[in-house]
Amino acid sequence: MLPVLLLAVAAPQGSSGLHWETVPAPEWDALFDRESGWTGGDGIYSIPLDGTDAPAGFRRTSTLFLFSDTFLGDVNPDGTRAPGTRLVNNTVGLAPPGPPDPSALHFFWGFDAQGEPQAVFVPEVPSAGPGDFYWLKDGIHLNGRTWIFAARFSPQIRRQGVTRIEIPAGDLPPFPNAVQVEVPLALPPANGLGAVVFPSCLMPNTASAGAPFPDGYVYAYGTREDPSKKLLVARVAEADFEDMSAWRFWDGAAWVPDLAAAAPVAQRLSNENSVTPLPDGRFLLVFQRDSLSPRVEAAVADAPTGPWPETRTIYWAPEALGDPDVYPYNAKTHPHLSRPGELLISYNVNTLDFLDHFADADLYRPRFLKLRFR
Repeated sequence: MLPVLLLAVAAPQGSSGLHWETVPAPEWDALFDRESGWTGGDGIYSIPLDGTDAPAGFRRTSTLFLFSDTFLGDVNPDGTRAPGTRLVNNTVGLAPPGPPDPSALHFFWGFDAQGEPQAVFVPEVPSAGPGDFYWLKDGIHLNGRTWIFAARFSPQIRRQGVTRIEIPAGDLPPFPNAVQVEVPLALPPANGLGAVVFPSCLMPNTASAGAPFPDGYVYAYGTREDPSKKLLVARVAEADFEDMSAWRFWDGAAWVPDLAAAAPVAQRLSNENSVTPLPDGRFLLVFQRDSLSPRVEAAVADAPTGPWPETRTIYWAPEALGDPDVYPYNAKTHPHLSRPGELLISYNVNTLDFLDHFADADLYRPRFLKLRFR
């Protein structure tokens, strides 16, 4: 394990500095170290199913975990994947209230007409083509319903748009009553700028979510996929979340209805990330430096719009050491799974050599850290 790194950030006027310490969270690593059924996936967004996203010291509510590409099957005693292993494009996990317990976490996926495993969510929107699939993005629980966003891709891995998936109250995995609606949250490359896609993360800065200084808005962060990925910001009043015409995008000076006008507030980040309200009223951005790297980065801003011009490395992921094909990516926080005074952070691990996944089943699963502050 690499040495623990400290992050000191400037405090607002009139208060003392905040000191941060990053430590591993092996009890969370163990939750996803599985030998049968679900044996690895990336993405790992988490949704508190009571809508409260504030740290509480233990899980007060059930948690829905969202994964994108997932391996299903068995792991041999030597750590290799057994014959018959399948890869599906998305799955979910459901954990009850309480501390992390591998025996209490259950995973779900779908089945096709022949009874073969498939993704939980398969594109059913009118513009979906044959073979299109979803990689899941962030989600939120509001007013008794759960909302999940998904990026739709063609078989050639070309993004086709973004779908909002509504899960009605009482619907259970694999969510047979989910409703899919295409939403205008993506733009293709244009005028020398990269593609735009929302949301890379959601931040409910609301009283119902337990935010320390709520303003009543749900903030959605997106990325502009330039060579150096940029962070963009949108927001919508909690009561208007379902109304896409009510969404507004930060253009650097004001909130405007035009997605194309969204202005960068941070750069050199990853496709998936997180913004979290802090107890002192500021906002913590966590991400992986330059998309694919061992550097987990963090920065603090005074407002949900940033800017976050300066970031600091808070952890060097050791999994990439000694193997140039292995890369960590997509660090993010999980506030409602955290204790007061710290934030749980996950990151993913993958490889450029697909066969590595079969030689080492331990590779492709989330890793966890705790960012402690005082």
